[in-house]
Amino acid sequence: MNIRPDLRPSPTPPGPEHGFFLMAALFLALTGAVMLAWGGTTLPAHPLFPDTVATVHLYVLGVLTMGVMGMALRQLPLWTRVPLPWPRLTPWILGSLALGALTVFLGIGTTLHPWTLLVASLGVGVACPLFLAQAGKMILTSQRRDRMIAMLALSLLSLSGVFVLGGIFLGEYAHGFLPHDRFAMVGTHLTWGLFGWAGILLMVMRLTGMGNGHPNTLPHFSHLVVPGLFFSLAFIPLVLFSPKADPRWLWPAMLPGFVSLATLAHATWGHGPRTRNRYEPIGDLLGVLAVATVCVWPLWPDERWRFVFGALILPGWTLSLFFGAYDRLRPGRLGPVHGLAHLLGVLLLAMGVFFPADGMVWRTGGGMLLLSALLFVHAERSAANDNAPVTHHAS
Repeated sequence: MNIRPDLRPSPTPPGPEHGFFLMAALFLALTGAVMLAWGGTTLPAHPLFPDTVATVHLYVLGVLTMGVMGMALRQLPLWTRVPLPWPRLTPWILGSLALGALTVFLGIGTTLHPWTLLVASLGVGVACPLFLAQAGKMILTSQRRDRMIAMLALSLLSLSGVFVLGGIFLGEYAHGFLPHDRFAMVGTHLTWGLFGWAGILLMVMRLTGMGNGHPNTLPHFSHLVVPGLFFSLAFIPLVLFSPKADPRWLWPAMLPGFVSLATLAHATWGHGPRTRNRYEPIGDLLGVLAVATVCVWPLWPDERWRFVFGALILPGWTLSLFFGAYDRLRPGRLGPVHGLAHLLGVLLLAMGVFFPADGMVWRTGGGMLLLSALLFVHAERSAANDNAPVTHHAS
């Protein structure tokens, strides 16, 4: 038996991200439980049904935004070389975002209108500005002026847009009228959120290797990446609010952003063993499958492709990159079973759209997502209780 040293970094003690990670894991468990319970009813029926919108926001706010904010609050001081300006605001960001995510879900997915949506607006309305104030001050006062800082600034601008559009949508939803085109409103703030706010930050985490923690490990990538991302984020609202009769204009608007994110992912391949783990290839695979559904939709018009695309992008691509970043920060904590449960969950949710009989495939995917969340909870609690280095042996 040959003993080789593990090239991955040793785990570091939990910092301000711990509460965010634990809360994201709990919200992921709730999302999986909702899919398990509602999978055979109206959930996979239409992208804009209240149950569907509520579940998507449960994931986007409670899992994705929660986890990415935790990662950012830990890594921004390292990236910008500026300490957190107001660390005492961190618990307020965590608590307000958790309250907002839960009440958005209850307000849209149940009959508890309108006070839950007012609480939701308050919760998200406190969390986002406080986070933007912390992160924005660090980026503005940083002495670094390179493409990574430009990407971080673009991500924060996207979050600002998502916050404004989301507030308008919540207000209209609470009062029962929608003068704006609903697909344009939802489509714009979701794409700005996924490909702008979360997508760019997740890619920065991947490029910097997270665990080894030094921005100078950023590999070379094309000068066209940042303009490509900016073009998509600027063009998406124009094509959504103008040719309302054909939402397929969204896809060519997203193309430069897709190419930019693919270029960033390609920059990490072959950049040394420390930048690779099981989750990043999973995320790349699911991202390629999502792009394939975009190509199929014009040839085979079917509303179900929106659900397939959503499953491959939301719990697929974004969550895979998040778990990849987490695996670098807490190496060895999630374990091999977690990766399999995560991949199976996403694939079953995507396939379940085409097997509607009693929703069994969809429910099973929700169950796998729930298992993944429980393993995530266990990993984060173990990391908080035991900070001893984890050693790995390969034969």
